[in-house]
Amino acid sequence: MGPDGKPLGDIATEVLFENDRVKIWNLTVEPGESSEWHLHGRDYVTVIVESSGALESQFADGPGSESPNEVGNFTYHDSHRVHRVVNNTDKRYKNVLIELK
Repeated sequence: MGPDGKPLGDIATEVLFENDRVKIWNLTVEPGESSEWHLHGRDYVTVIVESSGALESQFADGPGSESPNEVGNFTYHDSHRVHRVVNNTDKRYKNVLIELK
């Protein structure tokens, strides 16, 4: 359950590809919107394909953070906490998320 009392949602917007080794998602967060509260069950890599300038990460179990983003930046994630991302800018944010199976 998320901190809002609702079941956790999908980790991204749309599945682009899946096989026995990876699952590739597209995440789009429009200005003023947020992703669903979610939890990653696998390590993953994000690659920014459209930048909003900054994105806020909110965590169910503690303080969040804001991180700048630029197109082409990538990050490996191996820490798994219930969270969501919030786009508090006037530009759309998009990334490709690659789950490692």
